[in-house]
Amino acid sequence: MEQLIAVVIGGVIALGGGALTAWLTAKHQKNAAREKDLWDRRAAVYLDLLLHLSGTVSFATDPIVPSYYGPQTPEQHQLRRDLAARVTLFGSPKVRELWEDATKAIGDLHYVCAEGGFYTRDGAIPPGITDPAFLRYKAAQEKTEQELIKQLRHEIDIDKHLKG
Repeated sequence: MEQLIAVVIGGVIALGGGALTAWLTAKHQKNAAREKDLWDRRAAVYLDLLLHLSGTVSFATDPIVPSYYGPQTPEQHQLRRDLAARVTLFGSPKVRELWEDATKAIGDLHYVCAEGGFYTRDGAIPPGITDPAFLRYKAAQEKTEQELIKQLRHEIDIDKHLKG
């Protein structure tokens, strides 16, 4: 009789252990799938953020301010709202802060270029401008953009994965 009880208890422990292992494995797989999905979404948002890091989706100044630099068309306004919502949902507070810094720096540079008459007829900035204000704002714009890129790469661990 004692042997039967030992066999039953051993069977119950084995079944319980198997069920617990299966449950833990399923939970781990579910968490891993969720983490991958969130990573994929964050990476997509961060790529879109860089692709649209320009005045067409940046509210660097208020629309009523002269030399407004931001969305002009309804499509650009919608793109900005969509991107801002995705950055708010999936981006870190640091990325949101750096994005705002970068868009402000772009707007500041635009203002200097517009006021200084530096734009070419097609809206480009020609090389070789030596104006001190332009150089200062251009350096600030490049610095904020590089800080943003560095943070984005850090948050999606891109450099770690590329070392392979």
